[in-house]
Amino acid sequence: MREKKPDKRKVQGAETRKKLYEIAKKLFSERNFSDVNVEDITDEAGITKGAFYVHFESKDALIASLIADYVASADMDYKAFVEALPNNMPASEVILALTQKIADELVDTVGCENMKKIYQMLLTGIVDTEAVKGYGRELYLLFYSILDKGIRRGEITSSLPPEALSRHFVMAIRGVSYEWCVRYPDFDLKVQAVEHCNLLVEGICSCTNNNA
Repeated sequence: MREKKPDKRKVQGAETRKKLYEIAKKLFSERNFSDVNVEDITDEAGITKGAFYVHFESKDALIASLIADYVASADMDYKAFVEALPNNMPASEVILALTQKIADELVDTVGCENMKKIYQMLLTGIVDTEAVKGYGRELYLLFYSILDKGIRRGEITSSLPPEALSRHFVMAIRGVSYEWCVRYPDFDLKVQAVEHCNLLVEGICSCTNNNA
């Protein structure tokens, strides 16, 4: 039986899409989302704008694809960070260390202007942003595992299950990040994120209640 040859057009299409993706990734690493337009990407790729829209519905759709990959990678980095912490570290300290790590990533890698664009995309719902907001995101599972461990160790006391608690911590970080976008540059995300999450930790940490 003769081996079926790959469709040349499909192969070329996949290569073009990958090229656009990689060029956009490079440009967005050098400039904010709003400072790069479709023409910048197509000019560097050496293709027409019409060809761009064959592969991506819009610049926002391309950004959403980049963000989805970035979120998956960042969440794996957060997981590796937590797993590298001492096993006997109290859950409250792990949560605050993770919060600091997330804040560092948002400030030093993502940047405020790009966060504004991400929030705009989340609010308009024009493109798929499930990778960022979905409850199946690895970040929720990571907070869940920390909180569940703290509850089983007796370090955390709450009437809410770890699933609900993990959502509250992610919502807290998201809310502080939004405040950062609104008040930038007069708002220190790294300080405020830890301070805000510490308030939540104090409300559920058994050791804090015992020391009161």
